[in-house]
Amino acid sequence: MPKPRPLLCLFAVAGLLLAGPALAGTWQWRDASGRMVYSDLPPPPSVPASQILRAPTPATPAEQSTAALAPAVGQPAAAARAPAAAAATRSWAEKEQDFRKRAAEREEAERKQREEREQTARAARACQDARSALRTLESGMRVSTIDAQGERQVIDEAERARRIDAARQEIARSCAKPG
Repeated sequence: MPKPRPLLCLFAVAGLLLAGPALAGTWQWRDASGRMVYSDLPPPPSVPASQILRAPTPATPAEQSTAALAPAVGQPAAAARAPAAAAATRSWAEKEQDFRKRAAEREEAERKQREEREQTARAARACQDARSALRTLESGMRVSTIDAQGERQVIDEAERARRIDAARQEIARSCAKPG
């Protein structure tokens, strides 16, 4: 009979080693009826922080340093764990809603930046076109247009002067630096 005892001890030690990590990521609290509840999800918001007995071990170094300052898990230290428990009690739906809100805000900001870049590009193109038209009109070359019947019409000096004024106004509007 001496052989089953070491085997039994080996199984007991293995069970304890496996149970430790499993309990490390669990929540423990007392519900409204006083029953002990164990879960891998945080307790509902209706559970007061004083009823939360165990929270999962922190993952980040900052959380680990604050957890090291807190008393042991078995001791009632709800006041020391209240901020961490309050942040951790947010449900996945609330976290998802926050994520979607941040994503929508980021998309809106990107859309605004894209629109501003497009408007700046349009203004630069209009400025370039107006300057090109002004150079052509002031060069003294004969300028002609095609009418609705498809015939070429040479513009006279009055039309040239009107187009020069329009080009200068477009340059003043399009080429002005904002700010």
